Amino acid sequence: MVKNVRRHLLLKAVSLTAVLSVIAGMFAASLCASAAAYNGKGTKKDPYLVQNFEQLQGMKDNLSAHYKLDNTIDCSGKTLSPIGNLNTPFTGSFTCDADSDGTPKYAIMNLSVSVAFGNYVKNKSGWEAGLFGCTSGASITNIAVINCNISSEVLGLNQMNADWSRNPGQDEQATAALIGIAKKTTVKGCMSSGNINSKSNHCGGLIGRADNCDVSYSYSTATVTSSGLWCHGGLIGTLNGGSVKFSYSTGA
Repeated sequence: MVKNVRRHLLLKAVSLTAVLSVIAGMFAASLCASAAAYNGKGTKKDPYLVQNFEQLQGMKDNLSAHYKLDNTIDCSGKTLSPIGNLNTPFTGSFTCDADSDGTPKYAIMNLSVSVAFGNYVKNKSGWEAGLFGCTSGASITNIAVINCNISSEVLGLNQMNADWSRNPGQDEQATAALIGIAKKTTVKGCMSSGNINSKSNHCGGLIGRADNCDVSYSYSTATVTSSGLWCHGGLIGTLNGGSVKFSYSTGA
């Protein structure tokens, strides 16, 4: 009788262990499916290496880490969700090694970003379109966005309505190839080409709106088309403070 009880308890324990093992495996698989895996530690000295589209998109899951572009990424056939927004901006760094001529060794090609117009929620509307939706205190160095297609359906409306009320969110929308809205961000050695098509305010070939940013040795050949009512530019749509040095635009 005692032997039978012990045997029964042992079988139950083995069964429970097997079930827990399956659950743990399913949980681990779920984590792997939702989070990109990187080489590196995400620090300035040992940044996460970004080598494919999934890792590029995965940057939005850890906005304070440091990343390095380690391969040319062709985004054809895929649409990227902007990395960071006004509510939770990207605060880390994204760099790329340079070739002997000083140009970025790798590039992000055929990037497609599309932002829709929806209900306004202060700082949470997601109306920032670009590789980065919003950055704050970040550093972006030697990043080339080539042949991009960035679009936004967010409406840049009249500042005042007939009753003198102000439409909300007019300065919380922006469209550009590299960064929609940049705050206290350093941008150096970056470039963009392709098309920016937007209905929003604050549109630029490289940066839509730059607040107290330092931009240097950067340029854009992108065509910027916007039906928004104010602040559009070939390189930067709006510049509030900061500096722009040794940079230019040749796009329409």
